[in-house]
Amino acid sequence: MENFRIFADSCSDLSTELRKEYDLDYFRMNIVVKGEQHRADLDWGEFSYDQLYDWIKDTSNHCKTTQVPAEEFETKIIECFEKGMDVLYIACSAKLTGSMNVFNLVTNELKEKYPNRRAVGVDSLCASMGEGMIAIEASKLRSQGKSIDEVVDWVVKNRNIVNQSCSVESLKYLKQAGRVSASSAFFGDIIGIKPIIISDAEGHNYAMEKVKGSKKAINRVFELAKERIDKNISDVVYLGQGKADEQVNILRDRLINELGVKVIDYKIGPIIGVSCGPGVYVIFCFGKEVEIVGPDA
Repeated sequence: MENFRIFADSCSDLSTELRKEYDLDYFRMNIVVKGEQHRADLDWGEFSYDQLYDWIKDTSNHCKTTQVPAEEFETKIIECFEKGMDVLYIACSAKLTGSMNVFNLVTNELKEKYPNRRAVGVDSLCASMGEGMIAIEASKLRSQGKSIDEVVDWVVKNRNIVNQSCSVESLKYLKQAGRVSASSAFFGDIIGIKPIIISDAEGHNYAMEKVKGSKKAINRVFELAKERIDKNISDVVYLGQGKADEQVNILRDRLINELGVKVIDYKIGPIIGVSCGPGVYVIFCFGKEVEIVGPDA
């Protein structure tokens, strides 16, 4: 069986438990708070979930994110190479981060020194647990004895069956982070208007609809997941939040009672949290192929 290590990145929001269960690792990005850099740690070692969202909520902190540093890629890839292992990187959408470009630069530089080792990256076209779900499926395929190339082929063929339905308290954070277009974000500043956001076929965040009020937003996020899910592919749904307990409690009950699915809750981590802001909640599931491309893409 081919020996390779699977990595995601800080955007994946893969919990400690999920990474341990599926033998996954991740490349760490950073967040910047008041000019001070902190590691975007999915184990919450340097700061807590509550601290993160307190930082973000206080706009005077000017919270920002970084891509994966070249040094992070180099250190972890060399560590694998020295152990005789190849590397597969399931990356956050290249439309949202430049990390894949950095990965490619680093791996090209390592080819001469490690001619018999491989480091392969593939764009998930997703973020958060959309990326995480693909990494989990890659792990399952590896356990079945599939090669890196076979896993990459599967990802490329199936990454558009990951469906995201999401809403945020305000689009201002996504707009500031450059994660959604200004024209899509304009209505996010109108009081009471809530955007419904998907990941489109090319990996952009697309605010596809606007609804009036929190209750309608919760209902639309649920209905969109209901329309898109295919339980023949998987009956597992990931329900994520960044300080949106009320919304996810409602959604969890409806997902279990109306759709009969298994719900895995997770906390939206540092990179996606800074990008989306407090009040973000999202459902990820496998289902119908995503074909829509946002008009601003």
